[in-house]
Amino acid sequence: MALIRTILIFILIYYAFRVITRFILPYFAKRWVQKAQENFQRQQGYVDPEESKKREGEVKVNPESKSTSNKDGSKKDLGDYVDFEEINEEN
Repeated sequence: MALIRTILIFILIYYAFRVITRFILPYFAKRWVQKAQENFQRQQGYVDPEESKKREGEVKVNPESKSTSNKDGSKKDLGDYVDFEEINEEN
């Protein structure tokens, strides 16, 4: 009687393991992969879907934001203009 009981316990454990690996384990694996993808996307930065649809060589010009120009229209925060002069060096 103890032998039959032991065999039934092993069969029950075997089928429980099959159910766990078939249904429950893939659920946890899917959640783990989704979290890994979210972390990767967060580290790489978000890519705008509109930006990814641009063709190669296409240029999109964004209008100036109000933060770069002051109320009077001047652009004081853009930096200094540096005048340069080309010098020909003959050896």
